[in-house]
Amino acid sequence: MDSDRQSRLFMRAIGIIGVGYIGSEFLDRLLADGYDVTVFDVDDEKVDHAGQRGATAADSPAEVAGETDAVVMALPGTPEVEATLEGDDGLLDALGDGQLVVDVTTTRPETSEVAEEMCDEAGADFVEAPITSAAPREGYHMMIGGTEERYEAAADLLDTLCDDHTRVGPIPEGTVLKLGLQMRYAGHAALDAEIVEYARDNGVDPELFNDFFGMDIWEQYFTGDFSQDIEGLGGLAIWHKDLGYAREFARENDTALPLNGVVHEAYKAATRRAGEDEGHAATLVKYWTALNDAEDRYE
Repeated sequence: MDSDRQSRLFMRAIGIIGVGYIGSEFLDRLLADGYDVTVFDVDDEKVDHAGQRGATAADSPAEVAGETDAVVMALPGTPEVEATLEGDDGLLDALGDGQLVVDVTTTRPETSEVAEEMCDEAGADFVEAPITSAAPREGYHMMIGGTEERYEAAADLLDTLCDDHTRVGPIPEGTVLKLGLQMRYAGHAALDAEIVEYARDNGVDPELFNDFFGMDIWEQYFTGDFSQDIEGLGGLAIWHKDLGYAREFARENDTALPLNGVVHEAYKAATRRAGEDEGHAATLVKYWTALNDAEDRYE
């Protein structure tokens, strides 16, 4: 193993671009493990909050790259990743030999492919590492796309960022797997919303699905409390975005996704009915209540 790759096994200066819900989790884990952390976010309040917890603030992605051994991107989606890499004072302006870029953002698969190519040209190593905390297993889990060598070089950092990780294969296979996982999550949530409304509209207490059968339907579906429990881009918007990414990718390969198409249309309808403070997927119930002329049920 060459000296640059050997040194990356002992990286101590880490940058985070995007210190929202996930980025803040990373910050806490990195600081607890003794890393020096530099952060950037377009939201100054998030940067200030990170600084109060022990991070160093940077004025641009390029400044983050200039001060760190590895950079973690935790952003909403493809447009933000592209802007972070290629925008004014972007990462590509300062990345150099021996640096590592870990993108935990769920993006279009081709976004990871292009990012890998650009990082290669800069002499830096890139891995995609989309993350989930909603699997049946507890904790945060990452699906890694990249070469075996780069995965091994990033392993120590990944061990801190999440509770478990696996190399799926070369880029963009980590993202492809994550999008499939999002399809499962979104489809499950949509089905639960439908059966809750079916029972309720026909005079049956839907909580029996949980209380008697031991199902795990979200409590929000019963209470009508649709406030989001994720800061920033809530679950409803995330799934709407990611199902769109999955459908675009599937179209390129002529992969048939008939059920996913129906679920995606439901999410498109539900996002229009969500209020500004409602991002949680429980707002799907609003879609089914509207279909059954029961929109006043939660008023």
